[in-house]
Parts: sequence; structure tokens; C-alpha cells
Amino acid sequence: MKEAPQLKEWPTFTGEGEYDHMSFLKTIDMLQEDYAIPDELITARLHSLFEKSAKRWYYGIRETNGKNTWSWWKQEIITKWANDAWKNKIENAFENSFFHSDKDKPLT
Repeated sequence: MKEAPQLKEWPTFTGEGEYDHMSFLKTIDMLQEDYAIPDELITARLHSLFEKSAKRWYYGIRETNGKNTWSWWKQEIITKWANDAWKNKIENAFENSFFHSDKDKPLT
């Protein structure tokens, strides 16, 4: 294992406002792959990576379910934050990102 990045270089997640849980998960996955970080190190850092409401949620889930793998935690995060409001926000952003030839001018 290459030396893992310092904790301050890892992303944090609040679960509030304009959060993006998928970006958080992808970044952790890339760190794990790039540095061959074992699950145990990732899950041991979760209490420091979560902030505000996400941290409160984490403590409750951890107390109820105990220690688990990173894959298990990823699924719990997706279950918690990939709700209908988030999905609608992503779909709306995608729909609004199209080029409309009748309204938009191409870049020249």
C-alpha cells in the first residue's frame, strides 16, 4: 500500500444543502484504488469525513449496525441520500443542459 493521503486531503460530506453523495463516494473509491487503501482504513476515517447531519446519521447507523465494510457503508449512503428529491434535481439539471437550436446560439 502506498501511503494514504492525509485526512485533510480526503473529501467531507455533510448531507445538507447542495450535497453530492455520489461525488463523495467516487472520490473515496478512487483513493482506495489509487492507494490500495483497505476497507478498514476507510471505515475508520468515516467519523472524521462526515460532518453535521451526516455525522449524526453515521453515529446512529454505526451504533445500531456496528463495524461494516466500505461497500456496506456506500450502500447505506446511497439508500439515505439518493432520494426522490435528489433524483429529480439530477434529472432536471440533465434536461436543462441540452442545446436548443431555436433558443441557444452555438459558440463560435
